[in-house]
Amino acid sequence: MLLRIRHTTRFEYQAPAYDSHNEVRMRPLEGVNQRCVEFDLDLTPDTSRFEYDDYYGNRVCGFSIHDPHPELIVTARSLVERVNAPQPAAISLPFGEYLIDDHARNRLEYDFLNASRHVPFSGPMRKFFWLAKPDPSEDVAAYANRIVAFIRDQFVYEPGMTKVHSTADEILTVGGGVCQDFAHLTIGVLRLAGIPSRYVSGYLGPAAESTVETLGAQASHAWLEALLPGLGWTGFDPTNGCMVDERHIRVAVGRDYSDVPPMRGVYRSRGGKQLMSVELQIEPLPDPRPVDPKNPSNQQNQQ
Repeated sequence: MLLRIRHTTRFEYQAPAYDSHNEVRMRPLEGVNQRCVEFDLDLTPDTSRFEYDDYYGNRVCGFSIHDPHPELIVTARSLVERVNAPQPAAISLPFGEYLIDDHARNRLEYDFLNASRHVPFSGPMRKFFWLAKPDPSEDVAAYANRIVAFIRDQFVYEPGMTKVHSTADEILTVGGGVCQDFAHLTIGVLRLAGIPSRYVSGYLGPAAESTVETLGAQASHAWLEALLPGLGWTGFDPTNGCMVDERHIRVAVGRDYSDVPPMRGVYRSRGGKQLMSVELQIEPLPDPRPVDPKNPSNQQNQQ
């Protein structure tokens, strides 16, 4: 599946901004199931920029604008190919055996097994974990699937109940939130169980290949990946209570949201308000590879 993406973020300032310093994480990641075919970042006002890969392998574009400017527009255009690659075979492993290597695993995956800014190991988090802790005989992968479904059933998806800087404790308090909150809570439970888990930011494409989907403030999506025996890093979307599929477009990974915001920056001005608006457009494109009429499935097998 090919997906053309245009992600535009616009800032309008009541008083002109200046000395603005920003970093952007909007380039889709490369991986077994995903290839970034094209990427372009357009800035208004235009300025020089520099790029680097952060600690977790995300592509970052940094730029500064020193002169006064009444608005800042950042437009990321991407062409992404999502591929249904063969999945490795799962290894059935009960928690009783899995946790024998817990100490070594913690050394290798420390960042994804311990508390972080948005995923604290607080009293409420630990109490929630004990409601659904794994049995020693329960399979590790089966437990991850169970927790994703359990959390989706316990909480409601409701924009406005939490804020972008809310921790996982917030969804436990108010009983609902958005995709970011569902991901943080699921990550916290899995980490307390001993399963390395990381936060993924990205986009969720439309289900129908013939449609163009335009989204506003809730443009970005979030889910998680858990490191499972035999399967490696495996994606789960707790907001929708499912595993990830070809519609999930990975942009950045980290411990939690604080490592992967699409855009982060600071600026100076003489006061007044800042108005931000976001628009995301995702357009599925037809696969250019011809289909063999004698073997219609050949196109899928070539991916």
